[in-house]
Amino acid sequence: MRNRVLAVAGVAAAVLAVAGCSTAKDGVPSAALSSAPTATSGAGSASATPTEQASTGGDFTKQGSKLKLGDKAVVPFKSSEKTGSLGITVKAIEKGAESDLAELKLGDKAKGMTPYYVRVVISNESGTDFAYSSLSGVDGTLADGSEAQGVSVIGKFEKCDSGSAKKDFTTKGATYESCELALATGTAAVTGASYGSGSYSKQAPDTDYSDEAIVWQ
Repeated sequence: MRNRVLAVAGVAAAVLAVAGCSTAKDGVPSAALSSAPTATSGAGSASATPTEQASTGGDFTKQGSKLKLGDKAVVPFKSSEKTGSLGITVKAIEKGAESDLAELKLGDKAKGMTPYYVRVVISNESGTDFAYSSLSGVDGTLADGSEAQGVSVIGKFEKCDSGSAKKDFTTKGATYESCELALATGTAAVTGASYGSGSYSKQAPDTDYSDEAIVWQ
Protein backbone atom coordinates (compact mmCIF):
# COMPACT_ATOMS: atom_id res chain seq x y z
CA MET A 1 0.00 0.00 0.00
CA ARG A 2 1.07 3.55 -0.63
CA ASN A 3 1.79 6.07 2.10
CA ARG A 4 -1.25 7.94 3.33
CA VAL A 5 -1.30 11.67 4.06
CA LEU A 6 -2.94 12.57 7.36
CA ALA A 7 -4.70 15.93 7.18
CA VAL A 8 -6.45 17.96 9.86
CA ALA A 9 -9.16 20.12 8.28
CA GLY A 10 -8.70 23.80 9.05
CA VAL A 11 -5.42 23.25 10.96
CA ALA A 12 -1.93 23.84 9.56
CA ALA A 13 -0.68 20.33 10.22
CA ALA A 14 -0.12 17.26 8.06
CA VAL A 15 1.76 14.05 8.77
CA LEU A 16 2.71 11.08 6.62
CA ALA A 17 1.43 7.75 7.89
CA VAL A 18 1.40 4.21 6.57
CA ALA A 19 -1.87 3.47 4.81
CA GLY A 20 -4.11 0.98 6.56
CA CYS A 21 -7.41 -0.77 5.99
CA SER A 22 -9.08 -0.82 9.38
CA THR A 23 -12.50 0.30 10.50
CA ALA A 24 -12.65 3.68 12.18
CA LYS A 25 -14.01 3.77 15.71
CA ASP A 26 -17.67 4.69 16.04
CA GLY A 27 -18.22 8.37 15.43
CA VAL A 28 -14.67 9.14 14.26
CA PRO A 29 -14.50 10.21 10.61
CA SER A 30 -11.73 9.19 8.24
CA ALA A 31 -11.31 9.34 4.47
CA ALA A 32 -9.21 7.55 1.87
CA LEU A 33 -7.94 9.19 -1.33
CA SER A 34 -6.68 7.94 -4.65
CA SER A 35 -5.28 9.51 -7.80
CA ALA A 36 -6.73 9.91 -11.30
CA PRO A 37 -7.37 12.60 -13.93
CA THR A 38 -10.81 11.93 -15.35
CA ALA A 39 -14.13 11.96 -13.55
CA THR A 40 -16.21 8.82 -13.79
CA SER A 41 -19.73 8.15 -12.67
CA GLY A 42 -21.75 5.01 -12.81
CA ALA A 43 -25.26 3.73 -12.70
CA GLY A 44 -25.92 0.11 -11.87
CA SER A 45 -24.74 -2.44 -14.39
CA ALA A 46 -24.00 -6.15 -14.52
CA SER A 47 -20.75 -7.16 -12.88
CA ALA A 48 -18.14 -9.43 -14.41
CA THR A 49 -18.28 -11.43 -11.19
CA PRO A 50 -21.85 -11.22 -9.80
CA THR A 51 -22.28 -9.94 -6.27
CA GLU A 52 -23.76 -12.41 -3.81
CA GLN A 53 -26.72 -10.76 -2.13
CA ALA A 54 -26.96 -11.33 1.63
CA SER A 55 -30.46 -11.95 2.91
CA THR A 56 -29.42 -12.97 6.41
CA GLY A 57 -25.83 -11.75 6.47
CA GLY A 58 -24.40 -15.14 5.48
CA ASP A 59 -23.47 -14.63 1.79
CA PHE A 60 -20.62 -12.31 0.93
CA THR A 61 -18.99 -11.03 -2.24
CA LYS A 62 -15.97 -13.19 -2.93
CA GLN A 63 -12.46 -11.78 -2.67
CA GLY A 64 -11.09 -10.62 -5.99
CA SER A 65 -14.53 -9.87 -7.46
CA LYS A 66 -14.59 -7.34 -10.32
CA LEU A 67 -17.59 -4.99 -10.22
CA LYS A 68 -18.71 -1.91 -12.10
CA LEU A 69 -19.55 1.51 -10.66
CA GLY A 70 -23.07 1.25 -9.32
CA ASP A 71 -22.72 -2.44 -8.34
CA LYS A 72 -23.01 -3.46 -4.69
CA ALA A 73 -20.59 -5.67 -2.79
CA VAL A 74 -21.78 -7.38 0.40
CA VAL A 75 -19.08 -7.78 3.07
CA PRO A 76 -18.88 -9.00 6.67
CA PHE A 77 -18.78 -6.31 9.34
CA LYS A 78 -18.42 -6.09 13.11
CA SER A 79 -19.06 -3.13 15.41
CA SER A 80 -19.36 -3.05 19.21
CA GLU A 81 -19.17 -6.86 19.25
CA LYS A 82 -22.16 -7.10 16.88
CA THR A 83 -21.57 -8.96 13.63
CA GLY A 84 -23.47 -8.86 10.36
CA SER A 85 -23.02 -7.55 6.84
CA LEU A 86 -22.82 -4.25 4.98
CA GLY A 87 -23.33 -3.36 1.35
CA ILE A 88 -20.76 -1.14 -0.38
CA THR A 89 -21.81 0.61 -3.59
CA VAL A 90 -19.27 2.84 -5.31
CA LYS A 91 -21.68 5.04 -7.22
CA ALA A 92 -19.40 7.70 -8.77
CA ILE A 93 -15.91 9.17 -8.98
CA GLU A 94 -15.81 12.96 -9.36
CA LYS A 95 -12.88 15.18 -10.23
CA GLY A 96 -12.14 18.17 -8.02
CA ALA A 97 -9.67 21.07 -8.29
CA GLU A 98 -6.26 21.48 -6.66
CA SER A 99 -7.61 24.57 -4.86
CA ASP A 100 -10.11 22.33 -3.03
CA LEU A 101 -7.23 21.06 -0.89
CA ALA A 102 -6.26 24.46 0.52
CA GLU A 103 -8.27 24.05 3.73
CA LEU A 104 -6.46 20.79 4.53
CA LYS A 105 -3.17 22.69 4.89
CA LEU A 106 -1.14 19.97 3.16
CA GLY A 107 1.43 22.42 1.79
CA ASP A 108 3.96 20.96 -0.62
CA LYS A 109 2.54 17.47 -0.09
CA ALA A 110 -0.43 18.41 -2.28
CA LYS A 111 1.39 20.57 -4.83
CA GLY A 112 0.37 19.63 -8.35
CA MET A 113 -2.15 17.07 -7.11
CA THR A 114 -5.78 16.85 -8.19
CA PRO A 115 -8.40 15.53 -5.75
CA TYR A 116 -10.94 12.92 -6.75
CA TYR A 117 -14.05 12.17 -4.75
CA VAL A 118 -15.09 8.53 -4.55
CA ARG A 119 -18.81 8.58 -3.67
CA VAL A 120 -19.94 5.52 -1.72
CA VAL A 121 -23.29 4.27 -0.37
CA ILE A 122 -23.15 1.97 2.66
CA SER A 123 -26.20 -0.21 3.34
CA ASN A 124 -27.20 -2.41 6.26
CA GLU A 125 -27.65 -5.86 4.74
CA SER A 126 -28.25 -7.94 7.87
CA GLY A 127 -30.48 -5.71 10.00
CA THR A 128 -27.82 -5.61 12.72
CA ASP A 129 -27.68 -2.63 15.07
CA PHE A 130 -24.72 -0.80 13.55
CA ALA A 131 -25.72 2.64 14.83
CA TYR A 132 -22.87 5.18 14.79
CA SER A 133 -20.48 2.76 13.09
CA SER A 134 -18.23 3.65 10.17
CA LEU A 135 -16.49 1.64 7.47
CA SER A 136 -12.98 2.13 6.13
CA GLY A 137 -10.97 0.24 3.56
CA VAL A 138 -12.28 1.80 0.34
CA ASP A 139 -9.50 3.34 -1.78
CA GLY A 140 -9.26 4.93 -5.19
CA THR A 141 -7.35 3.02 -7.85
CA LEU A 142 -5.38 4.07 -10.91
CA ALA A 143 -5.84 2.88 -14.46
CA ASP A 144 -3.22 0.15 -13.98
CA GLY A 145 -5.10 -1.17 -10.93
CA SER A 146 -2.64 0.09 -8.33
CA GLU A 147 -3.77 1.99 -5.26
CA ALA A 148 -3.76 5.78 -5.56
CA GLN A 149 -2.31 8.21 -3.04
CA GLY A 150 -4.42 8.05 0.09
CA VAL A 151 -5.39 10.79 2.53
CA SER A 152 -6.97 10.40 5.95
CA VAL A 153 -8.87 13.49 7.06
CA ILE A 154 -9.53 14.33 10.71
CA GLY A 155 -12.32 16.88 10.92
CA LYS A 156 -14.93 17.92 8.37
CA PHE A 157 -14.03 18.39 4.72
CA GLU A 158 -17.20 19.71 3.10
CA LYS A 159 -16.38 18.60 -0.43
CA CYS A 160 -15.80 15.00 0.64
CA ASP A 161 -17.22 14.04 4.03
CA SER A 162 -16.18 10.55 5.05
CA GLY A 163 -19.49 10.08 6.87
CA SER A 164 -20.67 7.51 9.40
CA ALA A 165 -23.90 5.79 10.34
CA LYS A 166 -26.53 7.60 12.38
CA LYS A 167 -28.52 6.19 15.28
CA ASP A 168 -31.14 4.73 12.92
CA PHE A 169 -28.67 2.49 11.05
CA THR A 170 -30.23 -0.54 12.74
CA THR A 171 -32.55 -2.11 10.16
CA LYS A 172 -32.03 -4.02 6.94
CA GLY A 173 -31.98 -1.62 4.00
CA ALA A 174 -30.88 1.44 5.99
CA THR A 175 -28.21 3.47 4.18
CA TYR A 176 -25.80 6.35 4.56
CA GLU A 177 -23.45 8.03 2.12
CA SER A 178 -19.72 8.53 2.45
CA CYS A 179 -16.89 9.95 0.37
CA GLU A 180 -13.30 8.82 0.01
CA LEU A 181 -10.78 11.47 -1.04
CA ALA A 182 -8.12 10.51 -3.59
CA LEU A 183 -5.22 12.48 -5.07
CA ALA A 184 -3.82 12.25 -8.60
CA THR A 185 -0.62 13.66 -10.07
CA GLY A 186 0.36 14.46 -13.63
CA THR A 187 -1.49 12.39 -16.19
CA ALA A 188 -2.45 9.65 -13.71
CA ALA A 189 -6.15 8.96 -13.36
CA VAL A 190 -8.41 7.55 -10.68
CA THR A 191 -10.57 5.24 -12.72
CA GLY A 192 -11.85 2.87 -10.07
CA ALA A 193 -11.95 1.89 -6.42
CA SER A 194 -11.19 -1.10 -4.22
CA TYR A 195 -12.17 -2.53 -0.85
CA GLY A 196 -9.22 -4.30 0.73
CA SER A 197 -10.05 -4.90 4.40
CA GLY A 198 -9.19 -8.22 6.01
CA SER A 199 -10.49 -7.24 9.45
CA TYR A 200 -13.60 -9.43 9.38
CA SER A 201 -12.41 -12.46 7.40
CA LYS A 202 -13.00 -14.78 10.40
CA GLN A 203 -16.74 -14.35 9.88
CA ALA A 204 -16.72 -16.19 6.53
CA PRO A 205 -14.27 -17.97 4.20
CA ASP A 206 -12.94 -16.19 1.13
CA THR A 207 -13.44 -12.70 2.58
CA ASP A 208 -9.86 -11.71 3.34
CA TYR A 209 -10.02 -8.77 0.96
CA SER A 210 -6.55 -7.62 2.02
CA ASP A 211 -5.33 -10.66 0.09
CA GLU A 212 -7.56 -10.08 -2.95
CA ALA A 213 -9.50 -6.82 -2.95
CA ILE A 214 -12.95 -6.26 -4.40
CA VAL A 215 -12.53 -3.87 -7.34
CA TRP A 216 -14.90 -1.42 -9.03
CA GLN A 217 -13.91 -0.31 -12.54
